[in-house]
Amino acid sequence: MKTTISIALLTSVCIPAATYAADFSSADICKAAISVEMGRPTKTMKTKSTEPIPEISYRRPDGDSFRYRCQVTGDRVVWSAFMEDTREWGRWRNRYSDGDAATTYSISNGVLTISNDQSGDQNFKKKDF
Repeated sequence: MKTTISIALLTSVCIPAATYAADFSSADICKAAISVEMGRPTKTMKTKSTEPIPEISYRRPDGDSFRYRCQVTGDRVVWSAFMEDTREWGRWRNRYSDGDAATTYSISNGVLTISNDQSGDQNFKKKDF
């Protein structure tokens, strides 16, 4: 009887914690940051590579394709874009004094929040990816 009650109590305590725990990958964080920066839905983005520097891509309805990569360090996200004309990666967007947006993220209760000092905050859940 004691065992049954203990297991039932443990189960009722552990299930809500697992429900709120979301596991966001670096690629998810990259997609969310690019979504906020470029105004594109995360569901349209594909992950081309994951670690150590995630690379994502998407195609707009007009047929143009875009590729980005992100450095996710601490709570900061810094991105660069692939330049089709030169076939090279552009600079990392971390020149804040020159007008680059500062982007940070936080995760709480299964919600990923991207904070961009120019575009504002946007929340994402795992189902958004």
